[in-house]
Amino acid sequence: MDEQKAKQIADYIFKDVFGIENYYSLEQLQKKFAIDIPSTQKVSCTLSKKDTWTISSKENKIASQKAIADQFKKDEWMRKKKSIGSVEDILKAWDEINYLTGEKYVNSQEVAESDGIYNSASVYHSMSVFDSKNIIFSYKIFDCNYMLASRDDSSCTLGIRTKESIFCSSGFEISWSNKVSKSMYIHDGFDLYECLFCSHIRSRKYCIANMQFEKEEYFKLKNNIIKWILKD
Repeated sequence: MDEQKAKQIADYIFKDVFGIENYYSLEQLQKKFAIDIPSTQKVSCTLSKKDTWTISSKENKIASQKAIADQFKKDEWMRKKKSIGSVEDILKAWDEINYLTGEKYVNSQEVAESDGIYNSASVYHSMSVFDSKNIIFSYKIFDCNYMLASRDDSSCTLGIRTKESIFCSSGFEISWSNKVSKSMYIHDGFDLYECLFCSHIRSRKYCIANMQFEKEEYFKLKNNIIKWILKD
């Protein structure tokens, strides 16, 4: 995974959600949509002195998973036995060999600038991602595909700023919802299609602020809302 591949994924999500080509850079997308999404921090690996990425940058001793594996190949992380006379001696000895592991990837491919990635592929600048693919600037994602600047979601597809939701797709600013698609600014919705700024409603389409609209007038207003969202 590199920035070019990440940009291609972001472009695909952006066009699906907003219906237009993405004209933002990756950095601009992060600042506009992911500013409040927990993200990895770049730190120096204590062992290799190279950059690594971690969920926590507060620890002084952080080593990349690769650097730790490389050290294992040299000596299996074993040391010569020395005299231990107290708990303090044990704690000191442990501190000498204990590093917080960064860039933790398990059974994952094409991952960059991320940490805590499990059974996933094509993940960029994200953390705590499980069984997912094509994830950008996101946190705590489970069994999802093509998600940008999202968090705490399961079984969602093609979302930007989707939060605490399940089985949602092609949406923007969807939160605490289930089976919502092609919608924007939805909270606590269920079984919604093409709705905007709605909360607590069920099994509806072409609604705005919990009011029913005709299809034609709905899309006219939706186009204006998209322009408003993307206005710098």
